[in-house]
Amino acid sequence: MLVATKNSLVERGIKAAECRIFEQNKIWARFASEKPDVAISLMRAIRQLHSRTPCDRKLSALAIGAGDEPQFRILQAAFERGLWLYDIDGAALAKIKERLDRQSIDKVYLLQGDYSRDFENELVAAQTLESILGGRKLDLVTLHHCLYYCCASEWPGIIKAIYDSVLAPQGAMHMVMMSAREQRPGTTTWLYNHFAGKFFGSSTEQDLLQLRQTFSEDPGMRGCRIDAETREVEFWVDDFEAFMSVVWMILLYPHGHDYSLEQRIEITEFVIEHYWRPGRPLIQTQDYVTLHKPAYALTRDPFRGLY
Repeated sequence: MLVATKNSLVERGIKAAECRIFEQNKIWARFASEKPDVAISLMRAIRQLHSRTPCDRKLSALAIGAGDEPQFRILQAAFERGLWLYDIDGAALAKIKERLDRQSIDKVYLLQGDYSRDFENELVAAQTLESILGGRKLDLVTLHHCLYYCCASEWPGIIKAIYDSVLAPQGAMHMVMMSAREQRPGTTTWLYNHFAGKFFGSSTEQDLLQLRQTFSEDPGMRGCRIDAETREVEFWVDDFEAFMSVVWMILLYPHGHDYSLEQRIEITEFVIEHYWRPGRPLIQTQDYVTLHKPAYALTRDPFRGLY
């Protein structure tokens, strides 16, 4: 009976690998403490942004890698001038469109694209601002768990392009990613490094906190205040397929690593023995970095000409 039960679980775990990424993220958002934790850090950035902005000025925001983002409600309420939700996954945006139509929500704009192309340098980012973002710089830009899909060596160029060409004076950029510095067994960082290392010789070197040093040494970022913090969240759901779908998301299957069937079986059996049977939640340590852009000192109203 134990073998049959395990075989059944393995089959369900393999089936879960077929779940689309926006569906995986939806499960993560519903059952992890991560989204409320992101909201705490995000609201801190929004509060500071509003504190240095005239009360009669409506703000705008861009969420890159928005997905089927539950926090768009916060952003839509806080950024009345407009909210642009940008993602490469059209299916995720379609889910949001249904909600926007059903609730008659306006001034929320859905954009499908690849940020590594649309913001690859300052010139391209400026063209993107003009062509699809309304032509006026934005007060907040978020990059939540989307930088995984390009090399860390590309981050400074992309982020600097957004900072210079898309972000308004006194604007803020809010970023969050799984911590690359975590080494404890049982954490999502350890899980990724263990299997990606075993099967592909890969480990995460995408260290968001490294941006503090990179940008603090950049003369073009002079005056930028950089806030950083690290926090811990948990994920557990009493449904094995749903649990495994999030495991595949963490292991970047198939968008980052195309594990073979034998490898997927091994991973599923490991999760059964070390997480599912003991009732052990996934622990994720994640890093937050916020860039606060200073106002230009050349004009009395730094927002003049942008609105």
